[in-house]
Amino acid sequence: MPLYGDLIMHVVLDLRRGFTPEQLTQALIRTIECFPVLGCRYEARLRRDSWVPVISPISDALIIEGQVDLERRTEFWLRQPIAPSTQRQIRIVALEQESQLRLLVSVLHLAVDGAGLAAVGHVFGAYLNGGEPSLPVESRRDFWRTVDGLRWFHWPLALRSVVQSALLPLRQQSAAPREKAYPVALRGEANWRTIVISDSQLAELRQRCDGATINDLLVAVMARVAAVRSSSGPVVVTYTMDLRRYGAGPRLIAANVSAVLAALVPRHALNSLPSTVRAVAAQTAVHRRTLAGPALVLLIKLLCGALPHTLVRQLARPLARAAVDLPLSRGVLITNVGRIDDGLAMFGDDLVGIRIVGPTTKNFPVPLVVAFGFRGELQLQLYAGPQLAADSLDELAAEILQSLSVESVTA
Repeated sequence: MPLYGDLIMHVVLDLRRGFTPEQLTQALIRTIECFPVLGCRYEARLRRDSWVPVISPISDALIIEGQVDLERRTEFWLRQPIAPSTQRQIRIVALEQESQLRLLVSVLHLAVDGAGLAAVGHVFGAYLNGGEPSLPVESRRDFWRTVDGLRWFHWPLALRSVVQSALLPLRQQSAAPREKAYPVALRGEANWRTIVISDSQLAELRQRCDGATINDLLVAVMARVAAVRSSSGPVVVTYTMDLRRYGAGPRLIAANVSAVLAALVPRHALNSLPSTVRAVAAQTAVHRRTLAGPALVLLIKLLCGALPHTLVRQLARPLARAAVDLPLSRGVLITNVGRIDDGLAMFGDDLVGIRIVGPTTKNFPVPLVVAFGFRGELQLQLYAGPQLAADSLDELAAEILQSLSVESVTA
């Protein structure tokens, strides 16, 4: 976090109906009961860091403001940090304006990943609307619990992939360095934008690319974006894989169990979007088949699992150079949250809009892209940390649309 920012993920929900303070409070309390990590602060220790329950009133994590300037207060709260060592890992802000309610659900990435945030949002929404979660809730959040669908005969394959994961920085070193940087800002502030691809545009894109998965399509688009800023050699795109796919069954787990993988796309495959998609799909299929996601976590556990956490923190900088700085000096990063309609179904027609802001970062040389599907549309949420100028988002949005070759609504 000192290197790259507090990484808070914000979900902004616009609703036609309101809720009483008691309803909001009880929904938050029950959500923390399901996922105890949300009610804890992170305490750094010599041997093993620990999650320590916060004993201050629950009202510290629930802010209700009535009859406010909606956009001004939204921006204010989207820029407010959460102190992980003293505060709960979740904050709910309810902004009321006449018959409209805007909910801001903010969670620290230290506690959960994007899929974990979706689980938290689903449980909170279910209790807020007087219902129950649609899937079993798993309060335990360790890696082995998450991938309990893998059997003993899978692990030799994963162990072989550990070696490939260790060599990944060497492969990324061969990727084309970025020659044209995104505009930087001096003493700036974070900015964010939204790109919306309609259902008809998305269907046309997938048809052009032989029915490609949304994830492969997104990684291919970002590969073509990265290629615009270099002149030769392959391009690298960093993307995330939710390891919950390897669980024994569908559950709601609030944890940090996503792997960060990379596709290295050869320059000759970037001539058209369909050819780029084919090159990406071949690599992501290998990642799935060889258990590259679990292997990456295994590599981290082998490197750091037995070390005192105080020493692991000292190793963060050199590890970050290979895992973060190297790929982002050459390519871009995208997170695909997936289709979120089912997770928000409890709000029904009362939900009129949603967006995601963050994770809040600093010192990233490129804006981040978070993608999700909602009501048939594909939304791309662009976020630039304070070291990047607002123009960086305009440039990235234009590059994405050029790569897609579609017209889109931007905000």
